[in-house]
Amino acid sequence: MKKHTKPIIFLVVLILLAFAIVGCGSKTGINNDVDNKADAKSGEERDEEDENLNINKEDIRDKYEAFDLGGRTIKISSWWPVVPDSNMKKPDPTVYSEDIAKYENIKRIEEKYNCVIEFIEVPWEQLESKLEESVLEGSPFADIVYLPMNFSVSAIAKGYLLPVSEFVSPNSDVLTDNIVVTLMGKLIDDEYGIKTVEVPDNGVFMGYNKSIIDELDLETPMEIYKNNFKSWNWEKFLEYAKAATGDTDGDGEIDRFGYGGFIHRTIANFVVANDGEIFSDFESGKHRLKSPKTIRALEFINELYNVHNVAYIAEGDLWNYEANYSSFKNGNILFFPILSWMLEEIKGLSFEYGIVPFPTGPDNISGKTCAISYDAFYIPKGVKEPEKVYQVLEELLWFFGDNIDLRDAGKEEWLRGLWVTEESYEMSIEVSKYHGKLEMYEFVPDFPMGEIMGAVILEGMTVKEAVELYDKQAQDAIDRLLEKNN
Repeated sequence: MKKHTKPIIFLVVLILLAFAIVGCGSKTGINNDVDNKADAKSGEERDEEDENLNINKEDIRDKYEAFDLGGRTIKISSWWPVVPDSNMKKPDPTVYSEDIAKYENIKRIEEKYNCVIEFIEVPWEQLESKLEESVLEGSPFADIVYLPMNFSVSAIAKGYLLPVSEFVSPNSDVLTDNIVVTLMGKLIDDEYGIKTVEVPDNGVFMGYNKSIIDELDLETPMEIYKNNFKSWNWEKFLEYAKAATGDTDGDGEIDRFGYGGFIHRTIANFVVANDGEIFSDFESGKHRLKSPKTIRALEFINELYNVHNVAYIAEGDLWNYEANYSSFKNGNILFFPILSWMLEEIKGLSFEYGIVPFPTGPDNISGKTCAISYDAFYIPKGVKEPEKVYQVLEELLWFFGDNIDLRDAGKEEWLRGLWVTEESYEMSIEVSKYHGKLEMYEFVPDFPMGEIMGAVILEGMTVKEAVELYDKQAQDAIDRLLEKNN
């Protein structure tokens, strides 16, 4: 018996071990089942919690307390449909989500404030007079007006628009997060305008005819700028303009030019590109026509027309806005000032085009290259309960909730549709965002900039002579503007 003791013991151990393994396996299965049930339960709880969160999650726009406007119609005016209104038809659910968001936002606002939104489109040439007449009558034609600086500066000076302090609340987006809107900046004596936070597109660019560049076998201005932005300057610009100017058909007449554009756009941007200034300082109320940087820029412009003869005057009329600003469309002008909105009109041209910042002058150290302006929302004097009107405006513009991508997607798509290449699109954003500076002389009624450059370009005066001749007239125009505000 002794001989078999170890094998028997070994067999017993094996049997016990087998039961132990089975037992462990069974126990593990029970635990897994319990864990799975627990996981399923926690998943259900999580779904319920998520659902509760969605139900209880506050809309970011709910920081504005509701009030009853008693069915009032809030009227918003511009020269183009800047906002949707209560007449907006329910979009097809398959269309772009921005339209759906705007529609739902309008319905939410109508219910929250018991009001109706009405948009009034007014032709550009009637905006200023319609605002003035209605305010003077004590009954503004709109509760909110969307104005370019061409009209807003004068309207502020005359007291037709309310300062922001009279209608914004401490918790408004314009004074806190700037997700939707931001202050436009001080004009004359105070803050008046509210501008939307969006993909920027207010830059002024130097457009160029790429087909001419290719024909001349030259490096593109964009390539020059990207390789070394300091190399894209007046000297290089003039070199290219001269190369492009000439008689291409052999009839003895110059039929291709290096530069063409409306004179005031030419003046403002070349002055800024040399760090000059004509009038921008409301604090001092003084023009800077005699600044050496400004004088140098005006002299360079004259040289383009009268020394190097590379600048084109459409129909022989320096002041013909339409003919000069669109003269590049014929394909015989190398360089031309251009803005995003102009691109809508030039699709389908017979030549390729590109953009680059305006070339910098010898005095430029700021990197600024273009004269910009802003369109903004204003509330006219005489509007009832302006603080409530403004709150409705902020919410109307806040159609995207907390989805910033939705805010920007439409504008980005529009701009990409205008520019030929992604490179040009990115350049347009860069210039609009970083290169712009306000230049106000065009918004001062009767400011004699046209007379000055007319005397120089058309009558042969030197820049210094013309500036001296019109110095007092220029200052008087500024003084009259500012006196209206006192």
